[in-house]
Amino acid sequence: MNLARHCELCDNQIVSLKEGTTCKLTNKKPEFNKTCSKIELREKFEQTLKEVNIHYEQVKRTKIASYVNFGIFLFISLFVMFGGYYLGKYALDSGVISTVPIIIMGVGFLILPMAFGPLNRYRQDVNAAKNKKDKIDEVLNLYNIDYTIDLKFGKEIHGTQEVYADLKIKGLR
Repeated sequence: MNLARHCELCDNQIVSLKEGTTCKLTNKKPEFNKTCSKIELREKFEQTLKEVNIHYEQVKRTKIASYVNFGIFLFISLFVMFGGYYLGKYALDSGVISTVPIIIMGVGFLILPMAFGPLNRYRQDVNAAKNKKDKIDEVLNLYNIDYTIDLKFGKEIHGTQEVYADLKIKGLR
């Protein structure tokens, strides 16, 4: 396990471009076996824990919109492609050779990324947020710290949403 993960939650962390992560108490890089006996989990820990959980919940809340977007644009894309195909079939049966149906089907293929793009973005975002949350939870398990967080999402005003977080921590020394 990366020892700096412990330090990222600790109030004693010092970060510099030259040295990287060092401890304010020892002025050395992290050196411990499994857990740090001098770790201080206070303000930085609580702030990081709230931010990670809020971000994870915000990403999860976009699931329905991502899947609805996928369904709508997939339907439009397929509709346009089949419309171009049947237009070409009708034109060919009428004895007319035209490139218009091929162009219409091409437009249908160009709409497909509008269906799959947001869906892939949602999947990547939820995996990244869950990975961050799991890394913090893994460190907290080593210290036998458990927490519950109650999030309440308020109004969204101009793209900024109010979030109220009630964090309860058990096992913090």
